[in-house]
Amino acid sequence: MASGKPRGIGKEGLLDAAQAMISEVGVQALTMEGVAASAGVTKGGLIYHFKTRDDLLAALVERMMRQIQERNQVRAASQGNTSRALVLALSEDTFAMPRKEKQLYSNLLAAISTHPHLLGPVRDLFRNTYGRLAQGESHPALSQLLAAALDGITLLELLDLHRFTKAQRAAILATVEALAGQLDVPASDGT
Repeated sequence: MASGKPRGIGKEGLLDAAQAMISEVGVQALTMEGVAASAGVTKGGLIYHFKTRDDLLAALVERMMRQIQERNQVRAASQGNTSRALVLALSEDTFAMPRKEKQLYSNLLAAISTHPHLLGPVRDLFRNTYGRLAQGESHPALSQLLAAALDGITLLELLDLHRFTKAQRAAILATVEALAGQLDVPASDGT
């Protein structure tokens, strides 16, 4: 390789391999050698893109937060791009997140607890989401409360602190949807 650039798999493929490894075995077992082997590249090929394991983790967290934000923006835009639409997009993430994705987020939470420098993109995502809800057309406090409740439910489940039954989840979802419907009604008291 005269150019020094590895052939074949690029950054996204390497991040995909790291993401799959974290989903399956957790962050603690993530190694540069393991990611390289999983991606079918040499360790040097991986290091060309990510100098250290922390660089790899940081890029993965950043990509995941960007994907969540883009996914929620697309969902909200398809429903009118209002606070209500964003709350419903967040609700969909909370109640319809695939098990494999939940496992990945749970494993990444463990990484963030021991690597606090990875929190930047996570904070940015929450700052953008709650900032947008605070600027909502009506009932910004209600939209932020609903988002915080949804985030709480997600964290309860990701940290395996509590599991709601199927009936409880359905009742909570119906309540969130009903309350989100109020976000379309103009506030009369300035909230």
